[in-house]
Amino acid sequence: MWCGVLALALQLITDTHAISYGLYRVNNPVISIMGSSIFFTAGPVFTIGTLFAQFYPKKRWIRILNIFAFSTLFYFQEALMLFSGSLTYINWHFTNSIVIDMCIMIILSWFSIVVLDKKEDMS
Repeated sequence: MWCGVLALALQLITDTHAISYGLYRVNNPVISIMGSSIFFTAGPVFTIGTLFAQFYPKKRWIRILNIFAFSTLFYFQEALMLFSGSLTYINWHFTNSIVIDMCIMIILSWFSIVVLDKKEDMS
């Protein structure tokens, strides 16, 4: 669950900055939270972050595949938002999103290894 909370925080920080700089716009969020939709933040972002930690592999080479797989899942969610008209790129490109998604998954990976594994070792 903590990885989901971190994913939620990272998404809000990223989206808030990108929206304030005019890079993209979230259209008609039913309930807005810092410019983003609460349904996107509390739904797929939290869920993917939580699942990322729950299915985190022990082998290092599979961890790299895990980062790519979850980054791809997150990007497909963004693509669905683009196609549905919920999201509009203004000064943004899909490659920017892929790079940001990969960086966030690397941070979540570090969090899973360093913070969550140490918590389990302590209990």
